[in-house]
Order: sequence, then C-alpha cells, then structure tokens
Amino acid sequence: MNILEDIRQLRTDAGVLRKFGLVVGGVLTGLGLLFLWRHKLYYPYFLWPGVVLVFFGAVWPRALKWVYLVWMSAAFVLGFAMAHVILTLLFFVIITPVGLVARLAGKDFLRLKLNRVAKSYWLPREQRVKPPADYEKQY
Repeated sequence: MNILEDIRQLRTDAGVLRKFGLVVGGVLTGLGLLFLWRHKLYYPYFLWPGVVLVFFGAVWPRALKWVYLVWMSAAFVLGFAMAHVILTLLFFVIITPVGLVARLAGKDFLRLKLNRVAKSYWLPREQRVKPPADYEKQY
C-alpha cells in the first residue's frame, strides 16, 4: 500500500475525531502547562493549540476533520521515511559489516559452498519422541 491509499482509508467519523482532539489536545495542553510551570517562554505554542483541540474535540469534533487529516498525513509520511532510513542504516551499519567480516573469516552461514565429493547435502536430524502433552501447549 502507498501513503495516499492509507490516507484515503482514514476514518473521519465523530468518535475518531473526538478521540484525536482529546488525546492530542490533552498531551499538548499537558506539555504547555509543564513548560509554563518551568517558566519556559515557548509554553503558549503548546498550551493554546492543545486547549483549542480539547475544546473542539469535546464540543464540535467535526471541525477537526482537516486538522486530523493533515496530522495523520504528516504521520504517514514521517513513518514511511523513518522506516526506510532506519532499515537502510541497519543494513549498511550492522548487516553489511557482519557479512563482510564473516566472508573474510571464511564463515558460510547458509552452507552454500559446493562440495563435489558429497553424495548428498541432506543434514540428518536426531529423532526425538515427544510426549503427547507437548502437543497440548505448543507455545
């Protein structure tokens, strides 16, 4: 799925919008009050939008439809970008160096090297007989 399809599938009924207004507005209001209590000058940037969101979430949630859509669109875009950034960093910072070191050390994790004298590549496993109680709780 792409981001536009995710945005199109967002529910914008009154209950979802009310929850958005109360939760996001409550968090912003709480941060604004915390910053006010700590005498930070930027408290109004959190407090007033939070109060407005809580007010409209409680009184008239339909008014928050476009705010909700913009907020969720930004969240989808950031989530998509950060997932790709994190996965790319994980691959190039962890997996690639481990693979290169393992290759230099001659390690073959998947046993992919061709052995011309082997009759088969089958790996025998030991037979374990499980009691029937082990099948009852599989987790």
